[in-house]
Formats: sequence, structure tokens, C-alpha cells
Amino acid sequence: MPMSLMKVSTLASATMALALLGLLPANAQSPSRREPTAAAKKTDITAKERINAWTVGLAGGFIEGAPLRLAAEIARVVNEQDKLHVIPIVTQGATENVNSLLYLRGVDAAIINTDALDEYKAQVPFIERRLVYILSLFPSELHIFVRPEIRSLEDLRRKKVNFNTQGTAAAYSGPLIFSRLGLNVEKMFIPHQVALEQMKRGEVSAVVFVTSNPLTPF
Repeated sequence: MPMSLMKVSTLASATMALALLGLLPANAQSPSRREPTAAAKKTDITAKERINAWTVGLAGGFIEGAPLRLAAEIARVVNEQDKLHVIPIVTQGATENVNSLLYLRGVDAAIINTDALDEYKAQVPFIERRLVYILSLFPSELHIFVRPEIRSLEDLRRKKVNFNTQGTAAAYSGPLIFSRLGLNVEKMFIPHQVALEQMKRGEVSAVVFVTSNPLTPF
């Protein structure tokens, strides 16, 4: 084993051991561990209260999606020690972020698709009293990538079209748009990375993205 790899492995093990100390029962004491003084405890409590007073959990989305990248950029810009601490959160997608904002502990704000929010207004009574709209962030665009033999949207009828995994913007808005266009396709909901490989082999005719530019795969 290379020396550098051994050092990394040792450090990782030490970090894990330190993390596990927090899971020990209250009465389990390390032989060399000293009980913190009252002043140290008070300082620790004060530090926790200060950092949590203005901590905001921001629901982004899937790790490969644009909303989570935007959440990370927001945190990078607005975070200010002892004044504001934004924590981007990986979730099940911008569409599911409505549920996260309504019910998930630790989520104070969320990046949400407008059409998904409109749908929830019909499902959740008085949702406007529970959620406060702050601002419009960016427009999402519909991108349809197809195989060379597909020359128009009409050519996709009864063909396999992937709309990404459930919870993503494409999985929600894509089928809705196709339905309004009167296009009957065989809908698939698998990760786009997998679908793109299947499209190369001719197993899938198209993949649909609903996101902002630029698109990472292209």
C-alpha cells in the first residue's frame, strides 16, 4: 500500500472514531476523558445557540441537479459568521421539495418548481398560509435529446422517452407537457445517465431534461 494511501486511511479511521464518541451512552467515560467544567459547558451552549439562531436549511434537490448547485451558490454568497448560516440540503428533487418544506424537520426554505407548487395548491388546503413565496430564481427550459432518426416530436409517438427519476422537474413537468401536446409516448423514469447509454444502443428514443443552461452532460 502506498504511503500516502496509508496516511489517508489512518486519518479517516481517526475521524470516524471521534464521530462515534458522540454515540456513547452518557455514563460511558473514556479513561483519559475529563468532565468539562461548568464554564466550558456554558460556553458550548452559548456557541450552539449563536450558530443555530440564524441557521437556515435550504432544500435543493438531487446532487446532480441545478437547484442544489444554486443552493450551494446561495450559501457561498450569503453565509456570514454569527449572522447567517445557510445549509444546502440534498433532497428527492425540486418537485418533492414542497413536501420537504411542509413536513421535513430542519427545512426552512426550498427551491420549488412553480408548476409543482400550483398542483399542491389543489391538494393541500390553505397551503398559501403555510408557505411564503420569496422570489423567482431562474427559468427552467425543456430540452429534448433524441436519436438521429427522430426528426420531429411526432416521431416520438409510442416510442420510449425517459423523464428522469421521480421527484425531478423532468419527471413532473415533462409528461404534463407531452400530454398537453397530445403526444402518447412510452414513459420511462430512470436516471438520465442510464437512459443516455440505452439511447446510444437504440433502446430509448429520447431523454427529456427540464433544467437551466448549461446542461452538464452536453
